[in-house]
Amino acid sequence: MKTSNVILGLMGLFLLAFIAAMTVIFCVKGAVPDTLIQYTLGAGGVEALLLAGIKISKVVTGDKPGVRPPEGGPSPKPAEGWPTGEREDTYE
Repeated sequence: MKTSNVILGLMGLFLLAFIAAMTVIFCVKGAVPDTLIQYTLGAGGVEALLLAGIKISKVVTGDKPGVRPPEGGPSPKPAEGWPTGEREDTYE
């Protein structure tokens, strides 16, 4: 599983538990810590925006996860008429 999917899953579980806890606190006390809710949900939003920015930059640059470019850059194509290293067996 990709790291970004794990992070998003953990964020979702945390926020679900946090919202449930704040609902219980509201039912018991009649009030909730507004600043705590604001900053917690805001931090989750910032994290999601950063992950989205990373994903967008990878799509724009054409970066494929798990694929490394060959060392020294791409190998040049041989000139026309030069051997390519492939066997050319002709059976007549």
